[in-house]
Amino acid sequence: MGAGWRSLAGAGGLRLAVLGLIGALGASAAGGGAATLTAVRAPAHGQPGQGRLSSAQHLVAARAAALAAAAAKADTLSAALAGLRTQAEALAERYDREVSLEQQASAAYQAAQSRLAAARRSQRRAAAQLARLAAAEYESAGGPSMAAAVFAGITDPRGYLGAIGLQQARDDQQADLLAATQADAIVTRLFSVQAAGLLAQRRTAAQTAGFLRAALVAAVSRQAGLVRLAETSRSRLAARTASARASEATLASSGVAGPPAAATTVTIPPAAVAATVLAGGPSGSAPGVFAPDWAPAAGASAAQGDAAADWALTQLGRPYQWGAAGPGSYDCSGLAMEAWARAGVRLLHWTGYQWVSGPHVPLARLRRGDLVFYAYNVADPATIHHVGIYLGRSLMVDAPYTGSFVRIDSIYAFPGLIGAIRPAA
Repeated sequence: MGAGWRSLAGAGGLRLAVLGLIGALGASAAGGGAATLTAVRAPAHGQPGQGRLSSAQHLVAARAAALAAAAAKADTLSAALAGLRTQAEALAERYDREVSLEQQASAAYQAAQSRLAAARRSQRRAAAQLARLAAAEYESAGGPSMAAAVFAGITDPRGYLGAIGLQQARDDQQADLLAATQADAIVTRLFSVQAAGLLAQRRTAAQTAGFLRAALVAAVSRQAGLVRLAETSRSRLAARTASARASEATLASSGVAGPPAAATTVTIPPAAVAATVLAGGPSGSAPGVFAPDWAPAAGASAAQGDAAADWALTQLGRPYQWGAAGPGSYDCSGLAMEAWARAGVRLLHWTGYQWVSGPHVPLARLRRGDLVFYAYNVADPATIHHVGIYLGRSLMVDAPYTGSFVRIDSIYAFPGLIGAIRPAA
C-alpha cells in the first residue's frame, strides 16, 4: 500500500506540475488573445464597393482566426479540467476505501481491547482461584498421606483412593487454569497489537489520500478559473466575429459578391460501448475485494429501486463533498449508499465495494435505482471512479465532482461507462 501511494503521490505531483504549466500557458495565451483583439478592433473604412467588402472580409477572417484560437485554448483547458475532476473523484473514492478499511480496523481494535479486558478479568479470577487451591494444598500438606488419612478416620482403601483422585483433579484443574489463562492473555495481546498496527496503517493511508485529494481539489479550482477566463474571452471574440460578419453581409447585400461559404464540419459520434458493458459490465473487482457470484434474481425489488431513486431526487442541489454521505453534502458513492439505505439495503461507502454488491444488469434492462458505474478502463473494474443512480430514459441522479451539486445527468454524459448492478436485497 505504501509503495502504491508513493507512486500515486508522484503521479499527482506530475499532474499538478503539468497543471501549473497549463496555467502559465493559459495566462500567456490570454495576453495573446487581448493583443489579437486590439489588432482587429479597428473597423474597415473606405468607399462602398469591392475594396470595402474586401476589408470587411479580411476583418471577418482575422476575427474568425482569433475565435478559433480562443476556442481551441478553451477546449484544451476544459479537457484538462475534466481530467482533473476525474482524477479528484478517483482519489475521493480511494479515500472512501481507506476510511472504510480504517473503520473496520478500528472495530477489530476495539474488539481486541474488549477481549484483552475480559482476559485480564478472567486472569484475575483464575489467580484468586489458584491462590485458594494453593492454600488448600498447603493446609493438606501437599496431599492426603496415609498417616493423614488414618488420622482423619479414613480406614477404607476406596476412601483413601477417592481422596487421592480428588487431589489429582484439583492439581489438573490448577494446571488447566494456569495454561488457559496464560494462553488467553498471550493470544489476546498479540491480536491487540496486530489490530493497533493495522489501525495506524489505515489511518496513515487515509491521511495520505486526503492530502493528495485536497491538493488535486485545489488544482481543480484553479483550472476551473482558467476555463472561465478562456470562455469569457471566447464569448467576446464570438460577439465581435458575429458583428464583423453582419457588416460583411450588409455590404454583400448591396450587390458585391463575397467568397463562397465554408464547408460544414460533420462530427462523427463515438463508437458504441463494448458488448461487455452492454451486458452489465466485466466480471471481477478491485484488488482485495471479494466478488460474490450473485444469482440474477438476487437483486432488490422494483419497489426498493423506486424508493432509492425517489429519495435520491430529494437531495438534488446538495453540494458535492468528497467523503461525505449526507445530510448536507455527498460524494457519488455516499449518495448511492444513503439512497439504498432508505430502501433497506446496506451498501459500503466505496464504489469498489458497491460494484460487487449485487448482480450485473444489462444496460437494456436497467431499472430505477440500479447503480451505473464509470471507469478509466472499461475492461478493468479496479479503475472505477464514479457511480450514479438510474432514473429511467437513460438518465441518472449523481454527485459528479468537486464544485458541482447533486443533479440529473445522462448516463452517457461521462466517458468510461463500464456497467451496472442491482444491489442485492
